[in-house]
Amino acid sequence: MNNRSFSSRLSWRIIGIVSLISFISFIAIGLVTRHVVANESVNASPLVLALNLLVVGLIGLIIIYFVCRREIRRMTRPVTELSVSALNMAKGNFKAKLPEITSKDEMLRLRDSFMYMQNSISDYISQLKTTKSVNERIESELNVARTIQMGMLNTDFPPQLYALLKPAKEVGGDLYDFILKDGVLHFAVGDVSGKGVPASLVMSITRAMLHFVATLDLPLNESVNRINNSVADSNSNDMFVTLFIGRINLKTLRMDYCNAGHNPPVIVPPDGKPYFLPVKSNLAAGLLDNFQYESECIDLVPGTRIVAYTDGITEAENDRLELYGEDRLMDNIVRLESDIDDKAVVENLYTSLKAYTAGYPQSDDITIMSLKV
Repeated sequence: MNNRSFSSRLSWRIIGIVSLISFISFIAIGLVTRHVVANESVNASPLVLALNLLVVGLIGLIIIYFVCRREIRRMTRPVTELSVSALNMAKGNFKAKLPEITSKDEMLRLRDSFMYMQNSISDYISQLKTTKSVNERIESELNVARTIQMGMLNTDFPPQLYALLKPAKEVGGDLYDFILKDGVLHFAVGDVSGKGVPASLVMSITRAMLHFVATLDLPLNESVNRINNSVADSNSNDMFVTLFIGRINLKTLRMDYCNAGHNPPVIVPPDGKPYFLPVKSNLAAGLLDNFQYESECIDLVPGTRIVAYTDGITEAENDRLELYGEDRLMDNIVRLESDIDDKAVVENLYTSLKAYTAGYPQSDDITIMSLKV
């Protein structure tokens, strides 16, 4: 087997063919010249001699052309066959037959490269099918988890309250909850750090604790203390929950509240300018065991509206990476009619947010709650 390069072999092959045919042509020219001289003696015409030599030369050139053409086609046939194989692979046939090559040159390396590409693509497609199957199973499970999580949310809204939750992924870490018991409205809005499945699990733990402590009629700071310890004990990934919990006596309109590192809600008086509720700077729940939370209280007047939300609102971005922000939230709340119901308040704020982001991907869970006393 030949170890020379393909180009070298082709060059030497053509040189050999041309040399052989040229040698034969020279012999033929010599024989023709001798024949002409012998038959015509001194009367041999130079023109006739030249024409004979030209004919012999042309015949030699024609022979050289066809022989070289045939040899080149024979030696480059593997390239043609490889191009056909490449076309078949482009059409999806990754088992296309490759030509047999016995020479150890560029052609063999090219064929081996094609073979390597075939095997790599086949392996990749096999892995892709496996990955796709796994991803479809995970997606199906996440869709089920989303259905379960959204089904856990309380949607049996009382007349004075409405809320909306939009996860950024299949499942999320935002939460809202409310319990109306014996003329007392318990409500909460929270945001678990992170997103996805881990956040949804912490969200479920927090919501379960909210329902549990609401039945105990404890002071709100003690309720948040228990939620904090529960989240901290079950939290191995240093996750935390920002939380605003309120409890309104619907007869006296006294609201006790405790804020655990959450965005302060907006208070909208019936006759006055909306403002952010002053809150104490307590830690988010789950960061530190046995942290002592402080609760506060405020007396509301009839017709007061409370708008609670998560930072998925204020930190939403448009395509210029500009935040929606608290000022824009407040401006939109100010423009709302005082006599619209809570569902319209939530939907108007959400519509305003979507118009601002204008289709830019949602990066965080969004929760809005509105209630009016």
